[in-house]
Amino acid sequence: MMSAEVRNAPKTAAAPESPAHALVRGGLVNPDLDLSALAVEFAANGVLQVEDALRPAVADALHDCLAGQVPWSLAFRDAEGPRKLWAEELAELDAAERARLDEDIIDIARESFQFRYDSFMMVTAYKEKRHPELVLHRVIEQINSRGWLEAMRQITGYARIRRADAQATRYVAGHFLRRHNDENDENDRLCAYVINLTRDWQADWGGLLQFLDGEGEVTRTLMPRYNSLALFRVPADHCVSLVAPFATGARYAITGWLRT
Repeated sequence: MMSAEVRNAPKTAAAPESPAHALVRGGLVNPDLDLSALAVEFAANGVLQVEDALRPAVADALHDCLAGQVPWSLAFRDAEGPRKLWAEELAELDAAERARLDEDIIDIARESFQFRYDSFMMVTAYKEKRHPELVLHRVIEQINSRGWLEAMRQITGYARIRRADAQATRYVAGHFLRRHNDENDENDRLCAYVINLTRDWQADWGGLLQFLDGEGEVTRTLMPRYNSLALFRVPADHCVSLVAPFATGARYAITGWLRT
């Protein structure tokens, strides 16, 4: 059974069923996972990285989509709050305008919460029936299906999980996510998740998910290993470290929250 939010959303415009769409319709979760053992680790630590989390062919299909098909926008904060600029809008900026944008982003980062990364809002695109050719629409359905939600309930111990949301993200050189804890006004986020879809990432490229204590010390670091699933309780102070200027790859992920 899907969550009401996804079940009641307008269906995406008809598109020929590609092999990738059919593959993802068959489910995300790797059937070889030992959910009981994962639940023990999560209960002890509140943070978990699941290796080989998705069926391998599904992970490959999602990687290919993120690496070659998604129309990305740049996500960041300005003086008025969160903003997004599409690639076409960025291309229209001259060198001086782009330098000013970069400076403004860094100025806010010096003083407060800030982020810079490429984003594709999957739930919004699903509801608005945009880009129906993307297999990400099937992902929205699957993360709100009985199979995925029940697996997440079993691992986390949160029987109150009723739905999930998602965005696709791409971090390249100069991208980052400053310290925050994922709390929201509705207080409906039980856990955060990150499905890592990056091949051959190197630790010294940055882009690492880091958890922090009350003093700002790093208590745990997770590499974005391919086909791994990071899960952690909300609230939890964390950040994504700055991607180094010499990084030659892109850090791809699907991320969101498990909600009441």
